[in-house]
Amino acid sequence: MKHLLVIAWLLPGICGFAQVPDGSTAPDFTLTDYYGTTHTLYDYLDADKTVFLEIFAAHCPTCWAYHQTHRLKNLYEQYGPDGTDEVMVLALEYDQYNDSLAFTGNHEPWVTQGNWLEGTPYPIFNVEDPDRGVFTDYNVTYYPAIYKICPDRILEQVYTWHTETQLYQMVQDCQVAMSIAEGGDVGNIRIDPVSRSLVIDRFEQVQRIDVLDLQGRVVQQVGAVTRSLIPLAELPTGIYLFRISTENGPVVRRFYLE
Repeated sequence: MKHLLVIAWLLPGICGFAQVPDGSTAPDFTLTDYYGTTHTLYDYLDADKTVFLEIFAAHCPTCWAYHQTHRLKNLYEQYGPDGTDEVMVLALEYDQYNDSLAFTGNHEPWVTQGNWLEGTPYPIFNVEDPDRGVFTDYNVTYYPAIYKICPDRILEQVYTWHTETQLYQMVQDCQVAMSIAEGGDVGNIRIDPVSRSLVIDRFEQVQRIDVLDLQGRVVQQVGAVTRSLIPLAELPTGIYLFRISTENGPVVRRFYLE
């Protein structure tokens, strides 16, 4: 199993497509960290915190190289519980064949790359049975796999080249999405990936639609809505906020557009 996974993280460009796609709802989980403290993902999200979820393997050189950049550490120290308290970082170790010594670096190099605990301020987890279903829920096919999860439970993949500034911009993007109040009800709203369109069941109640990027900029506007299918062909791939105005107030949805 370990040999197969080593091949997987060597081929992130191939295996990465099998990960949970951007715009998905993050599955909840409850896990106990290395020091015995229990953490529940949705508890942090319900407290309006943005969670960065890192899935790594102790023996993985790429994971260790990212760990040594201290980007998640720096983010946590500035914006975590002892900083502005906007962020939580949770680091889950994947390899089920490791023992606790893999976290301290007291093992062969094919078991661990170093001391993962030293200087790490955020919770780190040795995930074993019966809790390994979390990796199935997140469809883990390679590591490191890193996600940003907004308080509304929508996730987005993070890449190892993202700087601390870019990571915090992602936190601010979450706040933009959460700051828009909702008031109307237009039934089911979804993205049709075949026609690359927004589908609104009760389109008769819609007065206008504003499509915003995650920086809050309007990138497309639709005035008179005369049918349930609204084409989005000109928008590039990414996550968008759809602010749908009705006489009873706005309805806001966030979708990933392929």
